[in-house]
Amino acid sequence: MNLYLTGVILLPLLVSALLLILPPKISKGLVILSSLVLSALALLLYIQVDEPLRITLPHAVNEGIVVADILMLLYFGWVAIRRKSVLVGLLSVLQLGGLLYLLRTLPASEAPQLLVDKLSTFMLLLINVISGIIAVFSLRYIDEEDCSAFRKKFFLSVLFWFIAAMNMVVISDNLEFFFFFFELTTLASFLFIGFRKDEVSVKNALTALWMNQIGGLTILAAIFFIAYNGYGEITFTNLLAHSTAEGVLLPLALLSMAALIKGAQLPFSKWLLGAMVAPTPVSALLHSSTMVKIAPFIILRLSPAIKDTPVAMVLIGLTGFVFIASAISALSQDNFKRILAHSTIALLALMIMMGAVGSPVTIVASLVLVLFHGISKCMLFLNAGILERVFHLKQSSDMDKLGESGPFTALVISIGFMSLLLPPFGAFIGKWLSIETIGTLATDKKLLGALVMVAVAGGGAVLSLLYFKVMGLLIARSGEKDRVQFEKTGPYYAGTTYLLLGLVMAGIIGLPLLLMYYFGPVATTTLGQAVPVFQDGWNFFVGTMRIPMLPMLIAFILLPLTLVTAMFIRFRHADRAKEYMCGEKVNYSFSSFYFTIDRAVPYFSAAGILFFIALLLAALL
Repeated sequence: MNLYLTGVILLPLLVSALLLILPPKISKGLVILSSLVLSALALLLYIQVDEPLRITLPHAVNEGIVVADILMLLYFGWVAIRRKSVLVGLLSVLQLGGLLYLLRTLPASEAPQLLVDKLSTFMLLLINVISGIIAVFSLRYIDEEDCSAFRKKFFLSVLFWFIAAMNMVVISDNLEFFFFFFELTTLASFLFIGFRKDEVSVKNALTALWMNQIGGLTILAAIFFIAYNGYGEITFTNLLAHSTAEGVLLPLALLSMAALIKGAQLPFSKWLLGAMVAPTPVSALLHSSTMVKIAPFIILRLSPAIKDTPVAMVLIGLTGFVFIASAISALSQDNFKRILAHSTIALLALMIMMGAVGSPVTIVASLVLVLFHGISKCMLFLNAGILERVFHLKQSSDMDKLGESGPFTALVISIGFMSLLLPPFGAFIGKWLSIETIGTLATDKKLLGALVMVAVAGGGAVLSLLYFKVMGLLIARSGEKDRVQFEKTGPYYAGTTYLLLGLVMAGIIGLPLLLMYYFGPVATTTLGQAVPVFQDGWNFFVGTMRIPMLPMLIAFILLPLTLVTAMFIRFRHADRAKEYMCGEKVNYSFSSFYFTIDRAVPYFSAAGILFFIALLLAALL
């Protein structure tokens, strides 16, 4: 097996085991070193792999996976008994029964279990770089957690085997393997969310467990229908090869449902919102580069098979609805982490939608959003942890004047929001390509296209209002401090922040090269057809879509100037007074409105359920 691939699979498992037994001082060095090595291995693997690698594992590995799978499902059953959760218990029984039935009836597979292509190496690079940064940030964060020394070791240990599981998810071609590692990430999320062991944490961890178990159950059902219809090997490759066969839409729909659940799309968003009770590195790990990104990965993998099918149409309609509903939900929030969580669900919907459309431009758009959302959201969530630990702030309404007490943190959060909203950042390019493509869809699928275009445009406007709402708080001043002095947050917090800022800036400067030599080849492999990405003078072309470079250059020059002026230019020793106040000094505070959507939530969930039913019906009819 490829040396680099062996490293990204086995190294995090080895580090996970060592972290349980090594003293803290050695553990810190091990976490930093292994994070660097994993990032390097993932990069080398991406560079090396041009043609897909299909890898057959020894029979003993297959047997080991089967045993581990059964033990994991038995553990889920034990959790159900211990926590008296009927849902978890019922789903554990169904999963275990389904797995045992499939193991008894399915013939031994001779097909390679692993597939390493440009799409999987793209995901490996994102997973290992971002997760490594989160691991280093966690060294200080978890050290300040109020728990035993062993629990702190346990947290870091789970983090690394979670990285190993994520690496295996994106290279598993065999669906039995994919099911096991999919559910292994479910187990990790359960352990992470319930880490603090208080009543709310345990309740939310159980919600995450049973909701994601439904996703696992849909994968088992897809395996059953593939075998029942005689499509051959239970692999993604073979499923795509039979994409035009009668009845194949049902397993495609079931796998898409697993993606939607893991991506916390309505009505399954509650598990990801509940994850906010966990330590902040968990929020970053689940939201940015790792677990929820399984959702767009599955849709991208299936995209050539579902494009232009009724399944794709329902996916586009569902994600269009989720995009605007989640954007409105984000705008209604005050808790900073919940704002980030709702906006993550909205942007995941957009990534999934672009994968379901399945054109060359939308595949590139989805990939661009996956990468740059991962970097930006990681930076925002980690700084939410800094707000919590250093400044003792959790609500966005309490963040006014942060520009004075923590100007560097306020600057980083502002850049994080701008990187999701404005040119010349990569996420803006992804959204631009998305909106342009939806406009084209409106001419082909008139009613659906028009509704989705309105949803995407409306959701984009609401998210813009949200980001400016928070940034307005960050640049607020009392007028009492004229001198700007950056705060000191320590090497772990500052170092990871600088690194993420560097990645954001590198994404701006290197975007043309990334589009041509990174996103383009990945999209070509994903679709199985050439995706033209090239530059012609001051214009950049992705397929038939033109991106003018001159406005991007102007934005690159003006944005830093605008941000620095807003955050750091002072009117020294000046009183701020309103007219008709007889010159009395007024304490200025920039704030925005908040509202509740509690009454709308049941309707959002009901609409999501109807879309899931429609997804199954679209595959059956």
